[in-house]
Amino acid sequence: MTHSIYVVVLNCNNYTDTKECIESIRQSLYPIDRIILVDNGSRDNSIEKLEENYRQSGKLEIIRNGINEGFARGVNVGIRRALDDGAEYILLVNNDAIINMECVTKLCKIAERSDDVGIVGPRIFYFTDNERIWQGGGYFSKLKSGIISPEKNRLARQCADVKEREVAFLSGCVMLVRRMVFERIGLFNEDLFIYEEDVEFCLRARTAGFRISYVPSARAWHKINNIVKDRTSSFVLYHLARSHLIMLRKSFPPWYFLYGFVVHLLVYTPYRMWQILQGSRSLNAALSWLKGTIDGLLYREFNFK
Repeated sequence: MTHSIYVVVLNCNNYTDTKECIESIRQSLYPIDRIILVDNGSRDNSIEKLEENYRQSGKLEIIRNGINEGFARGVNVGIRRALDDGAEYILLVNNDAIINMECVTKLCKIAERSDDVGIVGPRIFYFTDNERIWQGGGYFSKLKSGIISPEKNRLARQCADVKEREVAFLSGCVMLVRRMVFERIGLFNEDLFIYEEDVEFCLRARTAGFRISYVPSARAWHKINNIVKDRTSSFVLYHLARSHLIMLRKSFPPWYFLYGFVVHLLVYTPYRMWQILQGSRSLNAALSWLKGTIDGLLYREFNFK
Protein backbone atom coordinates (compact mmCIF):
# COMPACT_ATOMS: atom_id res chain seq x y z
CA MET A 1 0.00 0.00 0.00
CA THR A 2 1.34 3.40 -0.94
CA HIS A 3 0.52 6.67 0.77
CA SER A 4 -0.11 10.12 -0.63
CA ILE A 5 3.24 11.93 -0.74
CA TYR A 6 3.72 15.54 -1.75
CA VAL A 7 7.21 17.00 -2.17
CA VAL A 8 7.92 20.65 -1.39
CA VAL A 9 10.93 22.30 -3.05
CA LEU A 10 11.90 25.94 -2.57
CA ASN A 11 13.61 27.83 -5.41
CA CYS A 12 15.30 31.21 -5.38
CA ASN A 13 17.39 32.22 -8.39
CA ASN A 14 18.77 28.74 -9.04
CA TYR A 15 17.51 27.10 -12.22
CA THR A 16 20.20 24.42 -12.65
CA ASP A 17 20.18 22.97 -9.14
CA THR A 18 16.40 23.12 -8.85
CA LYS A 19 15.92 21.30 -12.15
CA GLU A 20 18.38 18.56 -11.14
CA CYS A 21 16.61 18.24 -7.79
CA ILE A 22 13.21 17.88 -9.45
CA GLU A 23 14.56 15.31 -11.90
CA SER A 24 15.89 13.17 -9.03
CA ILE A 25 12.47 13.32 -7.35
CA ARG A 26 10.73 12.34 -10.59
CA GLN A 27 12.93 9.22 -10.74
CA SER A 28 11.75 8.03 -7.33
CA LEU A 29 10.66 4.39 -7.26
CA TYR A 30 7.99 5.33 -4.72
CA PRO A 31 5.14 7.12 -6.50
CA ILE A 32 5.05 10.87 -5.83
CA ASP A 33 1.59 12.43 -6.01
CA ARG A 34 2.72 16.00 -6.58
CA ILE A 35 5.79 18.22 -6.47
CA ILE A 36 5.02 21.70 -5.18
CA LEU A 37 7.70 24.13 -6.31
CA VAL A 38 7.60 27.36 -4.31
CA ASP A 39 9.52 30.24 -5.83
CA ASN A 40 10.88 32.78 -3.37
CA GLY A 41 10.88 35.94 -5.46
CA SER A 42 13.39 34.86 -8.13
CA ARG A 43 14.64 37.64 -10.38
CA ASP A 44 16.89 35.59 -12.69
CA ASN A 45 14.22 34.06 -14.97
CA SER A 46 14.75 30.66 -13.30
CA ILE A 47 11.11 30.13 -12.43
CA GLU A 48 9.99 30.99 -15.96
CA LYS A 49 12.43 28.43 -17.35
CA LEU A 50 11.26 25.80 -14.87
CA GLU A 51 7.66 26.55 -15.70
CA GLU A 52 8.42 26.02 -19.37
CA ASN A 53 10.25 22.74 -18.64
CA TYR A 54 7.37 21.25 -16.67
CA ARG A 55 4.37 22.87 -18.34
CA GLN A 56 3.13 19.47 -19.51
CA SER A 57 3.71 17.75 -16.18
CA GLY A 58 0.47 17.20 -14.32
CA LYS A 59 2.33 16.41 -11.12
CA LEU A 60 4.22 19.67 -10.66
CA GLU A 61 2.62 22.82 -9.30
CA ILE A 62 4.36 26.18 -9.07
CA ILE A 63 3.54 28.76 -6.41
CA ARG A 64 5.17 32.18 -6.61
CA ASN A 65 6.07 34.33 -3.62
CA GLY A 66 6.61 37.97 -4.55
CA ILE A 67 9.72 38.30 -2.39
CA ASN A 68 12.33 36.05 -0.79
CA GLU A 69 10.54 35.17 2.44
CA GLY A 70 13.23 32.82 3.74
CA PHE A 71 13.12 29.07 4.23
CA ALA A 72 10.42 28.68 6.89
CA ARG A 73 7.87 31.03 5.34
CA GLY A 74 8.66 29.73 1.87
CA VAL A 75 8.21 26.03 2.58
CA ASN A 76 5.17 26.70 4.77
CA VAL A 77 3.37 27.99 1.69
CA GLY A 78 3.96 24.65 -0.01
CA ILE A 79 3.15 22.63 3.10
CA ARG A 80 -0.20 24.38 3.51
CA ARG A 81 -1.03 23.65 -0.11
CA ALA A 82 -0.13 19.98 0.33
CA LEU A 83 -2.18 19.65 3.52
CA ASP A 84 -5.17 21.32 1.90
CA ASP A 85 -4.92 18.77 -0.91
CA GLY A 86 -4.94 15.83 1.51
CA ALA A 87 -1.28 14.79 1.56
CA GLU A 88 -0.53 12.05 4.10
CA TYR A 89 3.22 12.70 4.04
CA ILE A 90 5.20 15.76 3.01
CA LEU A 91 8.79 15.40 1.83
CA LEU A 92 10.93 18.52 2.08
CA VAL A 93 13.90 18.59 -0.29
CA ASN A 94 16.34 21.48 -0.61
CA ASN A 95 16.61 22.61 -4.20
CA ASP A 96 20.38 22.01 -4.05
CA ALA A 97 19.90 18.39 -2.97
CA ILE A 98 19.59 15.17 -4.97
CA ILE A 99 17.81 12.07 -3.67
CA ASN A 100 18.49 8.45 -4.56
CA MET A 101 15.66 6.72 -6.44
CA GLU A 102 15.14 4.36 -3.47
CA CYS A 103 15.29 7.12 -0.85
CA VAL A 104 11.55 7.78 -0.50
CA THR A 105 10.74 4.05 -0.46
CA LYS A 106 13.13 3.46 2.43
CA LEU A 107 11.90 6.47 4.38
CA CYS A 108 8.25 5.46 3.97
CA LYS A 109 8.97 1.89 5.04
CA ILE A 110 10.17 3.16 8.42
CA ALA A 111 7.44 5.81 8.76
CA GLU A 112 4.74 3.23 8.16
CA ARG A 113 5.85 1.01 11.03
CA SER A 114 4.19 3.15 13.67
CA ASP A 115 1.94 6.21 13.86
CA ASP A 116 4.21 7.82 16.44
CA VAL A 117 7.09 8.01 13.95
CA GLY A 118 6.57 11.59 12.89
CA ILE A 119 9.75 12.57 11.03
CA VAL A 120 12.10 10.40 8.98
CA GLY A 121 15.30 11.36 7.20
CA PRO A 122 18.14 9.87 5.11
CA ARG A 123 21.91 9.95 5.35
CA ILE A 124 22.96 13.08 3.44
CA PHE A 125 26.35 13.23 1.72
CA TYR A 126 28.39 16.05 0.23
CA PHE A 127 27.63 16.17 -3.50
CA THR A 128 31.28 16.80 -4.41
CA ASP A 129 32.61 14.15 -2.00
CA ASN A 130 29.81 11.65 -2.35
CA GLU A 131 30.90 9.16 0.30
CA ARG A 132 31.54 11.78 2.98
CA ILE A 133 28.57 12.46 5.24
CA TRP A 134 27.28 16.01 5.52
CA GLN A 135 24.45 15.20 7.93
CA GLY A 136 23.13 12.12 9.65
CA GLY A 137 20.93 11.86 12.69
CA GLY A 138 21.87 14.00 15.65
CA TYR A 139 20.81 15.23 19.05
CA PHE A 140 20.64 18.48 20.99
CA SER A 141 23.44 18.85 23.53
CA LYS A 142 22.34 20.82 26.56
CA LEU A 143 26.00 21.41 27.46
CA LYS A 144 26.97 22.66 24.01
CA SER A 145 23.63 24.41 23.55
CA GLY A 146 23.47 23.12 20.01
CA ILE A 147 23.18 20.14 17.71
CA ILE A 148 25.75 17.34 17.62
CA SER A 149 25.80 15.09 14.55
CA PRO A 150 28.16 12.19 15.32
CA GLU A 151 28.56 11.15 11.67
CA LYS A 152 29.29 14.60 10.25
CA ASN A 153 32.31 14.69 7.90
CA ARG A 154 32.97 10.96 8.32
CA LEU A 155 33.14 8.56 5.40
CA ALA A 156 30.27 6.12 5.04
CA ARG A 157 32.60 3.14 5.48
CA GLN A 158 33.59 4.51 8.88
CA CYS A 159 29.95 4.27 9.95
CA ALA A 160 29.25 0.59 9.45
CA ASP A 161 25.90 0.49 11.23
CA VAL A 162 23.26 1.09 8.57
CA LYS A 163 20.23 0.16 10.68
CA GLU A 164 17.62 2.85 11.23
CA ARG A 165 17.55 4.38 14.70
CA GLU A 166 15.76 6.98 16.73
CA VAL A 167 17.42 10.41 16.95
CA ALA A 168 16.49 13.85 18.24
CA PHE A 169 17.35 15.86 15.12
CA LEU A 170 17.24 15.53 11.35
CA SER A 171 18.20 18.15 8.80
CA GLY A 172 15.42 19.91 6.93
CA CYS A 173 17.52 19.49 3.79
CA VAL A 174 15.69 16.18 3.18
CA MET A 175 12.93 15.36 5.66
CA LEU A 176 9.77 13.25 5.42
CA VAL A 177 7.04 14.49 7.79
CA ARG A 178 3.78 12.78 8.65
CA ARG A 179 0.68 14.95 8.20
CA MET A 180 -0.28 14.47 11.85
CA VAL A 181 2.88 16.26 12.99
CA PHE A 182 1.88 19.50 11.27
CA GLU A 183 -1.67 19.15 12.50
CA ARG A 184 -0.55 18.77 16.10
CA ILE A 185 2.41 21.17 16.41
CA GLY A 186 2.01 23.56 13.51
CA LEU A 187 4.40 24.40 10.69
CA PHE A 188 7.95 25.76 10.69
CA ASN A 189 8.62 28.80 12.86
CA GLU A 190 8.36 31.82 10.57
CA ASP A 191 10.35 34.02 12.96
CA LEU A 192 13.40 32.20 11.60
CA PHE A 193 14.39 33.45 8.14
CA ILE A 194 16.96 30.71 7.60
CA TYR A 195 18.88 28.23 9.81
CA GLU A 196 17.77 26.41 12.97
CA GLU A 197 14.15 26.10 11.83
CA ASP A 198 14.66 22.34 11.55
CA VAL A 199 16.16 22.21 15.05
CA GLU A 200 13.21 24.08 16.54
CA PHE A 201 10.74 21.93 14.59
CA CYS A 202 12.33 18.66 15.74
CA LEU A 203 12.38 19.80 19.37
CA ARG A 204 8.67 20.65 19.17
CA ALA A 205 7.85 17.32 17.53
CA ARG A 206 9.60 15.32 20.23
CA THR A 207 7.93 17.37 22.98
CA ALA A 208 4.60 16.45 21.39
CA GLY A 209 5.47 12.75 21.63
CA PHE A 210 6.58 12.00 18.06
CA ARG A 211 9.61 9.85 17.34
CA ILE A 212 12.25 10.91 14.82
CA SER A 213 13.89 8.13 12.82
CA TYR A 214 17.18 8.27 10.93
CA VAL A 215 17.53 5.85 8.00
CA PRO A 216 21.21 5.57 6.95
CA SER A 217 20.43 3.23 4.05
CA ALA A 218 18.38 6.02 2.42
CA ARG A 219 20.74 8.34 0.60
CA ALA A 220 20.76 11.95 -0.57
CA TRP A 221 23.45 14.41 -1.64
CA HIS A 222 23.71 18.10 -0.80
CA LYS A 223 25.52 20.61 -3.01
CA ILE A 224 27.26 22.30 -0.15
CA ASN A 225 30.97 22.62 0.43
CA ASN A 226 33.18 22.79 3.48
CA ILE A 227 35.09 25.93 2.51
CA VAL A 228 35.52 28.33 5.44
CA LYS A 229 35.13 31.43 3.25
CA ASP A 230 31.65 30.35 2.17
CA ARG A 231 30.59 29.99 5.81
CA THR A 232 31.73 33.49 6.80
CA SER A 233 29.66 35.74 4.57
CA SER A 234 27.83 38.57 6.30
CA PHE A 235 24.45 37.07 5.38
CA VAL A 236 25.27 33.62 6.75
CA LEU A 237 26.80 34.86 9.99
CA TYR A 238 23.98 37.29 10.72
CA HIS A 239 21.33 34.61 10.38
CA LEU A 240 23.32 31.92 12.19
CA ALA A 241 23.56 34.18 15.23
CA ARG A 242 20.01 35.55 15.12
CA SER A 243 18.32 32.22 14.44
CA HIS A 244 20.26 30.34 17.11
CA LEU A 245 19.20 32.70 19.88
CA ILE A 246 15.58 32.82 18.72
CA MET A 247 15.51 29.02 18.57
CA LEU A 248 16.78 28.84 22.16
CA ARG A 249 14.23 31.40 23.33
CA LYS A 250 11.35 29.53 21.64
CA SER A 251 12.41 26.05 22.75
CA PHE A 252 13.66 26.35 26.33
CA PRO A 253 12.83 28.05 29.65
CA PRO A 254 14.37 31.47 30.44
CA TRP A 255 17.08 30.08 32.71
CA TYR A 256 18.39 27.84 29.94
CA PHE A 257 18.15 30.61 27.37
CA LEU A 258 20.45 32.65 29.64
CA TYR A 259 22.90 29.75 29.76
CA GLY A 260 22.73 29.34 25.98
CA PHE A 261 23.38 33.04 25.49
CA VAL A 262 26.50 32.84 27.67
CA VAL A 263 27.73 29.87 25.60
CA HIS A 264 26.96 31.86 22.45
CA LEU A 265 29.12 34.76 23.68
CA LEU A 266 32.00 32.82 25.21
CA VAL A 267 32.25 29.85 22.83
CA TYR A 268 30.51 30.43 19.50
CA THR A 269 31.47 34.08 19.07
CA PRO A 270 35.26 33.53 19.45
CA TYR A 271 34.95 30.52 17.11
CA ARG A 272 33.18 32.60 14.45
CA MET A 273 35.78 35.35 14.76
CA TRP A 274 38.49 32.74 14.24
CA GLN A 275 36.61 31.46 11.16
CA ILE A 276 36.44 34.98 9.77
CA LEU A 277 40.20 35.36 10.20
CA GLN A 278 40.72 32.06 8.41
CA GLY A 279 38.27 32.91 5.64
CA SER A 280 36.92 36.24 4.48
CA ARG A 281 38.76 38.47 7.01
CA SER A 282 35.85 40.84 6.63
CA LEU A 283 34.98 43.44 9.26
CA ASN A 284 31.43 43.46 7.89
CA ALA A 285 31.17 39.72 8.54
CA ALA A 286 32.21 40.20 12.18
CA LEU A 287 29.77 43.07 12.61
CA SER A 288 27.00 41.00 11.01
CA TRP A 289 27.53 38.24 13.58
CA LEU A 290 27.31 40.79 16.38
CA LYS A 291 24.21 42.41 14.86
CA GLY A 292 22.58 38.99 14.50
CA THR A 293 23.42 38.32 18.15
CA ILE A 294 21.75 41.55 19.27
CA ASP A 295 18.70 41.03 17.04
CA GLY A 296 18.34 37.45 18.27
CA LEU A 297 18.69 38.49 21.91
CA LEU A 298 16.08 41.22 21.55
CA TYR A 299 13.90 39.06 19.28
CA ARG A 300 13.88 41.76 16.61
CA GLU A 301 11.84 40.99 13.53
CA PHE A 302 13.86 40.50 10.37
CA ASN A 303 12.83 42.66 7.41
CA PHE A 304 12.06 40.18 4.63
CA LYS A 305 11.88 42.84 1.93
